[in-house]
Amino acid sequence: MLFFSRKKHSREDGEATRRHILSTAVRLFAEHGYADTTSKMICREAGVNIAAVNYYFGSRDDLYRAVLDDVHEHIVNEREMAVITSADLPVEEKLERVLDAYIATVYNGQSWYARIWAHELISPSPLGGVDFLAGTLSKERSIGCLLSEVTGIPREDPALQSCIITVMAPYLLMLCVQRDMARTLTTVFSYRQEDVNRHFKILLFSALRSFADRYARGELPPVREAEERTAQENGHA
Repeated sequence: MLFFSRKKHSREDGEATRRHILSTAVRLFAEHGYADTTSKMICREAGVNIAAVNYYFGSRDDLYRAVLDDVHEHIVNEREMAVITSADLPVEEKLERVLDAYIATVYNGQSWYARIWAHELISPSPLGGVDFLAGTLSKERSIGCLLSEVTGIPREDPALQSCIITVMAPYLLMLCVQRDMARTLTTVFSYRQEDVNRHFKILLFSALRSFADRYARGELPPVREAEERTAQENGHA
C-alpha cells in the first residue's frame, strides 16, 4: 500500500510542477510575447532547470502550444459553449448565458490569457496560426447560430456577421484591455460585473431586435464584395 501511496504523491507532485511551469510561461509569454520569451527566462522565474521543461513539455515550442491550449480553456472553452448552446432553453436565454460566461472571464482576473489571445489574433506567432484560430472560429460559429435564430438572418448572410461583431465587441475589447494602462476604459471594472453586463445585454438585444426588424422589411443597405465595389467604381471613373 505504501508503494502505491508514493506513486500517487509522485504523480501529484509532477502535475503540480507541470502546472507551475505552465502558469509561469503564460505570464511571461503574455508580458514579453512569443519571440522574446526564452527558455532561460521561464526556468529562472519558475525555479526549475531546462531538463524539467523538456521532461514535461518536450521543448519551448511545445510549452507554448500548451499555453495556447490553456488560453482556450480559460476564455469560454468549447465544452462550456456546447453545454450552453445545446441546453433546452429559449434561444435568447442561451445567448444571455454565453454573454454571462464572457463577462465572468473578463472580471475573473485572467488578463494573462486574454493578452496572449489578443496577440495571437492580431499578430499570430508561428505556432498559433490556423489551429489557434480554429478554436476561436468554433466559438464564433456557435454564437453565430444563436444570433441567426434570434434575428431570423440566415447564417451565411453578411448581415449576420455584423451582428456577431456588434455583440462580441464589448466583451472582447474588455478582454484585451490592460487595466494598468487604459484608465479611461478600465473605470468600468470598478462597477459590479452583473450591473455592467445587464447594461450590455439591454443595449445589444435592443440593437439586435431593431436590426432584425429592418432586415425583415428589406431596409438594410446591400453589402457588396470588395472586388465588386472596386470594379463598379472603376466603371464610373
